[in-house]
Amino acid sequence: MGDVRCLWEARAELGEGVRYDADNDAVWWVDILGQKVFRLDLQSGEKRTWPAPETVGCTYQRANGDVLALLRHSIARLDQQTGAFETVISFPGEPAQNRFNDGMIGPDGRLWACSMDFDFQEPTGKLYHLGGDLEPVEVDDGYIVANGPAFSPDGSKLYINETMKGEIFVADLDPATGRLSGKRLFAQIPEGEGLPDGICVDTEGGLWVAVVTGGKVRRYLPSGEIDTEIEMPSPTVTSVGFGGRDNRTLFITTGTILMDDETLARHPLSGSLFCVDVPQQGLEMPAFAG
Repeated sequence: MGDVRCLWEARAELGEGVRYDADNDAVWWVDILGQKVFRLDLQSGEKRTWPAPETVGCTYQRANGDVLALLRHSIARLDQQTGAFETVISFPGEPAQNRFNDGMIGPDGRLWACSMDFDFQEPTGKLYHLGGDLEPVEVDDGYIVANGPAFSPDGSKLYINETMKGEIFVADLDPATGRLSGKRLFAQIPEGEGLPDGICVDTEGGLWVAVVTGGKVRRYLPSGEIDTEIEMPSPTVTSVGFGGRDNRTLFITTGTILMDDETLARHPLSGSLFCVDVPQQGLEMPAFAG
């Protein structure tokens, strides 16, 4: 395994939603609370930033090349030339106190999005998926802070976190319908070790977890055992995602949220985008079919 490298010192308040764009060899990520979308060109090193009109949880790649941004209660198309955000999908069933937090494209091309209570108190968070008709389908609820999802290599299982309770769940997924069944606890992070945030899966079925407030990334085997731990230069580790030309680079976001001046002085790279080369290979991420 390689050394952890800093790619972008952005001092993001809540860096999140890291995603690799294989067509352009670029990395997308966001600052949720700082309301920014970032893009790093890995070949030229060009850094671009777009201010968002509200909180932004992640971005998605559309099959036609458009970039979609998961905003507080909607999904919008980002015009990369003008910086404008045009709403394309609304979620009228979302409680007013919620915000969208994380999302992923499933192996069948569905778009998945999960929400949370803005104040980290009530179990109002939900999990949705959308297909080509752009109609949101609610498939799970009862989360204070939902993070993920991620999918097993064969697409038959979905992983999702309840961050506030330190719980990582797995459920059986029907690829034809997007329905979940048999949801069960996959792993519990003990109190004091941090909380599970963003996740991704490699081709061997290993689940990589950003342990926010724990300062590390963990890899769990399909059995639920911890296989690998990567210590990070920041105590606030927020999302993970595979990319690079051989898909063996793990990109990692961090934040500065809730850090006082003393903590920031000890961890000056907090809020940066990092990467590390690992032996495992990530799954290819499809574009959104909608």
